[in-house]
Amino acid sequence: MNFNKLGINENTIKKLQKLNIKNPTPVQEKAIPLILKGKHVMAQARTGSGKTLAFLLPLLEKMNFQYNEVLIIEPTRELAKQVHDVLKSVGNEKLRSLAIYGGVSITNQIKELEKGLHVIIGTPGRLIDLYKRRYLKLSSFKYIVLDEADRLWDMGFAPDIKYILSKIKTNYQFLLFSATLEPDMRKLVKEFTKNEFKFLNLSKDKLTVQNTKQYYYLINNYEDKIKALIKILKREKPSHVLVFVNTKKTATWLLRALNKRRNFMYKSGMISGDLSQDKRERILKAFNNHQVNLLIATDVAARGLDIDNISHVINFDIPKYPEVYVHRIGRTSRMNKHGVAITLCLKDEYEYLCQIEGLIDLEINRRFLEIESQTNYHNPFY
Repeated sequence: MNFNKLGINENTIKKLQKLNIKNPTPVQEKAIPLILKGKHVMAQARTGSGKTLAFLLPLLEKMNFQYNEVLIIEPTRELAKQVHDVLKSVGNEKLRSLAIYGGVSITNQIKELEKGLHVIIGTPGRLIDLYKRRYLKLSSFKYIVLDEADRLWDMGFAPDIKYILSKIKTNYQFLLFSATLEPDMRKLVKEFTKNEFKFLNLSKDKLTVQNTKQYYYLINNYEDKIKALIKILKREKPSHVLVFVNTKKTATWLLRALNKRRNFMYKSGMISGDLSQDKRERILKAFNNHQVNLLIATDVAARGLDIDNISHVINFDIPKYPEVYVHRIGRTSRMNKHGVAITLCLKDEYEYLCQIEGLIDLEINRRFLEIESQTNYHNPFY
């Protein structure tokens, strides 16, 4: 299957080729024809599977380039900007679009809205703010996209989403894309599409799992974890590594512990929900440019971030839910690239590893380290 057979025009295909995108991913193959036919779509697919182009490409084909035609709702400022960048790279010159989010001056956004926009990509809070100020008219949108819907729910935006949808009066086409689907999301889609939608479940394909070498180390106690991490880094020599932890406090503690080590071989950074927007952007830019080559992240902070060329993902903390594991390791196998995923598993957490293996239908190989136990790096937040 190619993009031409899916109904994408030659000019857009040429732009995709310039981005080194030659063939559609499974989610694109399934979603694009349905969207072109005007179907409501609820799609579940893993990170790195090409969800963004799965809805942008058919929408560009269907648009009449009228003002307030497409509304794409994103959970974070970074995601809104990333999707907007993708849109600009594949859209044509007459397309007027804007990423709208909080944390920046609202004045320029108001000016652009007054000039007229075909596509608005925004975060819920700022969209509602502009609506209540009467600068954003919600009633006329023809296409609505909820992108990274699970993150929208994680961040508590469900009431805002329902509020926004309730203000749209057109018979719009509704598209929802997510890595995981909560019951409340399904209920919302059924309500706002009158239960007339196509459900695509591509989460069980093994795109990210097959392309990732997976290992785990069984750790005796938490105090040994940081020493195990250092040994693994020396053994693997990753060029660009993402280290996942389960809490913001652990992220802060781990960054401090690594930075205290003499002659540590990596320039480390951290991203968590506590950081200001400017700090988040600076650290992400530094990580993308390899000025920082080890990034510690919580799941909420890292969800949906467009970071390419990650060679290794290390689960310093094993996730308590197997779906989160799949999401994490997908960071290093985006768009059919290959990577390595390593998990530090405490002995009393082994059941979580078994649940992960059950979900991915694959046995994760165990590796061994010689570690002298010590208590110098006790994590007080664990």
